[in-house]
Amino acid sequence: MTLRRYEVELPPPEDPKEGEALPAALRWPSRLNPAAAYLATLHEGASRDNVRSKLNCVARWAGAQDLFSCNWAALRYEHILAFMASMQKPGADGRPHLSARSLNCYLSALKGVARQAYLLRQMGTEALSRIRLIRAVRYARLAAGRSISESESEALLEAQPRNPQGLRDHAILALLLGCGLRRAEAAQLLIRNLNLPESSIRLIGKGDKERKVFMIGEVQEALEAWLQVRGPLGAYVFGRFYKGGRFDSNRPLTPHAVGDIVEKYREKAGLEALSTHDLRRTFATRLLAANVDITTVQNMMGHASISTTAMYDRRGEDAQREASKKIRL
Repeated sequence: MTLRRYEVELPPPEDPKEGEALPAALRWPSRLNPAAAYLATLHEGASRDNVRSKLNCVARWAGAQDLFSCNWAALRYEHILAFMASMQKPGADGRPHLSARSLNCYLSALKGVARQAYLLRQMGTEALSRIRLIRAVRYARLAAGRSISESESEALLEAQPRNPQGLRDHAILALLLGCGLRRAEAAQLLIRNLNLPESSIRLIGKGDKERKVFMIGEVQEALEAWLQVRGPLGAYVFGRFYKGGRFDSNRPLTPHAVGDIVEKYREKAGLEALSTHDLRRTFATRLLAANVDITTVQNMMGHASISTTAMYDRRGEDAQREASKKIRL
């Protein structure tokens, strides 16, 4: 490998046009790390953290200490192929080191770094073009997660006690099921983004995408019951409870804590395995089953693509389940 150290042999600068002078900060050469430049183009949060972790993994595989000491300008088509081949080899458990889906995420990140190296004039056109020709690994898997039945959602919503913490948790579950919120959106929900007279909530979701969701009566009732107990002070709708019942509305829940709430009441209701995102899948599936057009569902979910929304549709599973009951041995 030739990616061990970040030492780039840069081509000579192009002469500025007559009468044109570059500011000192923009004069050649640029020593910006292409991986750092690529991370800067991503939204803060889980997306950037996940890509940073992947690039660190590739850098260590190539012999560098981390992504900041890796010579990304030397990245070539054959390096990426070698990495992909090594990650597809079976490990001690007989499985590949990375799944096809994960490997495609790594490939996307590496292509993004290569593009930044090109834009920083640290990689030539031919090298970038060859990297762009690498195809994603083809695979087909059953869709993850499930949609829950109405009886399951009823049992889940009835599992909370009628104390302050139970009212908070009930409102969280109602929003996840009735508005399709992501767990991070529920955790970070701000008081100032509620519009109770309009029965709406303003959200800043994944990819810094803003949307407005509307609450049905049951959801708003659950939220208002919690707000009466919570009081008017503090920034976050769902703050933290501490031992002794102390509540802090200026300390938001973590997305992981929202997942723990779902798991707690799933066990209490005696339901099968259920993830927080399954409640979001349930929201989308029920809208589609009610013949809401998929573009509207896409907007309500905050998806950038209809193809992503289609992946949330679990109506086919119900049809297959019913069809299987007609088989006679």
